[in-house]
Amino acid sequence: MVVKQMDEQVQQMNDLFLSGQVKESYQLAKEILANQTNLKGETHQLIQQHVALLEANGYANMPETTDEKVMQSAERTDGSYPERDVLTAYIGTQDEEQFGKVIDELLAGPIEAQANAYYTMAEYYVLTKEQDKAMVQFAEAIKLQPNKGLYWGAFAQFLNRHEGSPYLALRLIEEAIQLDGMNPRWHYIQGNIFLQLVAATKNLSYLPALEEAWERAKKRCSTKQITLKMDLVKSNDVLSQWKKQML
Repeated sequence: MVVKQMDEQVQQMNDLFLSGQVKESYQLAKEILANQTNLKGETHQLIQQHVALLEANGYANMPETTDEKVMQSAERTDGSYPERDVLTAYIGTQDEEQFGKVIDELLAGPIEAQANAYYTMAEYYVLTKEQDKAMVQFAEAIKLQPNKGLYWGAFAQFLNRHEGSPYLALRLIEEAIQLDGMNPRWHYIQGNIFLQLVAATKNLSYLPALEEAWERAKKRCSTKQITLKMDLVKSNDVLSQWKKQML
């Protein structure tokens, strides 16, 4: 009976992860190890490996969201966000002195402004191809304002575009979706991360969650989000071609 219950918990742990509920999957794995101190053998090893993989990707040290209500950022029709306007202005002028001045002013402001400064610097380092610095800045933005979906989602998008860890990216995008579930961008990125995992691991068990994520993104797109809609069509075409080769 105990063995059967254990097998069911392990299956639940795997199912949660495959569906994108990676935070809950990690917590369940930790609970199994804590409650089943006499657990040994292959099952114990599998759970330990699962926990070790996720903790190597920072799951044990993620900032916690709070009960504070935060206004989520609305994506414009061109895919941009107001929080990126400072960087957009710099790109247009290349005035480094003015850019630095604005960043300093943000850093001297309230928490929301400080988080925006770190996010802006993260996107700046993405442009300058200084990826390690970008990761540090994204993390700082999340620490300062953990209830802002944009900062979690932008960090996940950065990792996905630059072949960073899909396991970390899944954890980040899950939080963005929980905070701002009506934003189609986050569901689209979640699907992209699942696609990255399918390609890397050849594990087709990720496919249902991938397709569901893109379907949710499609349903949430406004009529004006033409670019995102086109990206979804292209991505589905790529997936269809890939499936013909693999299946």
